[in-house]
Amino acid sequence: MLKSLRQMTAEEYLAFDEASEMRHEFIDGDLIPMSGGSRKHSSIIAYTIAALINLLADSNCEVHTNDMRVRVAGSRYVYPDVSVVCGEARFADEREVVLLNPTVVVEVTSPSSYSYDHVDKLAFYSALPSVQGYLILDQERVFADWYRRDQGGWNLKQFSSAADEIALEPLGCRLPLTQAYRGVNFARG
Repeated sequence: MLKSLRQMTAEEYLAFDEASEMRHEFIDGDLIPMSGGSRKHSSIIAYTIAALINLLADSNCEVHTNDMRVRVAGSRYVYPDVSVVCGEARFADEREVVLLNPTVVVEVTSPSSYSYDHVDKLAFYSALPSVQGYLILDQERVFADWYRRDQGGWNLKQFSSAADEIALEPLGCRLPLTQAYRGVNFARG
């Protein structure tokens, strides 16, 4: 897990994070700063959001950026890189700053978040019944882990070719990896 700054209550966290210029995740009292991303990281998020907005234009799903905080448990708040909610979105309060029921979440890994995204966040999203799919996109190469919830737990499929399309069953669409990785140059550092 990423390093915590200090312990606080969920209420203190929400007030602190609202007033802060930097976003923080909050896991059981630990305040975790979210660092800025690289060019590749940012591009993959942006093009994934653009693709999902286009794919879901005529659906009852809405796409949120990494500014949407998600409560995954009573004392756990995270900022997925992308979240999608289908049907009526539920929020923790009338300000609509804490989403309670994402359908699909997407994380783009960085070298510092790789383990956190694959282990801790998988456990967090598994504990949230509304989450029916978890997509992890690698920023260092074309590679995706697609976890889809079924009756027996999570079903994992991996994709490693830009020609691959991921069937995002909970959203009723297929995401071409060429769209998510559009313009990303892996030859550059």
